[in-house]
Amino acid sequence: MYKSIMKRCAVLVAALFFSLPMVAQLDFEIDRSVKESRVGIIRNTLLTIDDDAKAIINRPLKNPNLTANGVKLFAMIVTDYQTTKFFQEQIEPLDVYVRDAISFPSLFTGVPVLGRWGGGVDGYMYTGVSAMYAAGVLLGNEKMQEAGILTTKAVVESYVVSHIVLKTLVARHRPARPLGGMGSDRDSQYPFVQSPLDFFNFHVPYLHSEAYGTGFPSYHATMFFAFASVNSKVFDNSWVPYALAGTALLYDIRGHNHWVSELVAGAVIGEFIGKVVYENYHERRSTSNSLKKRRRFASQMGIGQNFGVVGPSVVISW
Repeated sequence: MYKSIMKRCAVLVAALFFSLPMVAQLDFEIDRSVKESRVGIIRNTLLTIDDDAKAIINRPLKNPNLTANGVKLFAMIVTDYQTTKFFQEQIEPLDVYVRDAISFPSLFTGVPVLGRWGGGVDGYMYTGVSAMYAAGVLLGNEKMQEAGILTTKAVVESYVVSHIVLKTLVARHRPARPLGGMGSDRDSQYPFVQSPLDFFNFHVPYLHSEAYGTGFPSYHATMFFAFASVNSKVFDNSWVPYALAGTALLYDIRGHNHWVSELVAGAVIGEFIGKVVYENYHERRSTSNSLKKRRRFASQMGIGQNFGVVGPSVVISW
């Protein structure tokens, strides 16, 4: 009798189970979270150098707003005397407030090579970016590694484009300080000039900072905005990177000594370089063979609905 009841129960359960083939559902969901390896990050960064170069070279030729941007640049140049004079008198003095709040003492004093690059705002940016990459490696944080390596690449490309190529080709003299007067400042003497139209003072490419014919564009504006452009995209946050870039630029704004159009041009070029570096890297990353696909396996049972019928549900994902 007992065996008969158990046999009937087993048949009933089996009948219920097999009578609901459309109710039971088996779903397979792929976990698309991927992580790039440390070597892969470096590899993809290096393999996109030629892509960056093509994009930068073709930008003036394929810019859909080339005419409009050319008119804007021309307007800024012809009004540079007035805008830069205002900038010298009203904006540059604000650096005293930044210097009162922030100090950048030299890093690595007494250390050969490093000591030379560790002074001022530049040294802190180089050190900060290097530290961010090192922390990313130690913590296994891909975003920090990506930000560190892509920022380094953007800074190098900014140096080549702005400092080596454009400063040599445009060869514009920097503005005298103060404009409209003869002060005792060394920047009031030649090759610092009163005219914003003093272009094409040709010279050999300078590897370091020189006064003669090196006004256009501002390399520091290019570098700082390339930094901000990359990091704002990597961390999906614009406030912090651009606030740091603006503070760094304002901290030593008198030392940079540029016409206003040169600061604007540097910022625009740096923004574009950062965008190119980030987008080319991620385009290659999306097809990289070095991606580590992290697979997970999980199962879940419960009550679900399929085709309007409520019944047992099984979900399997990996």
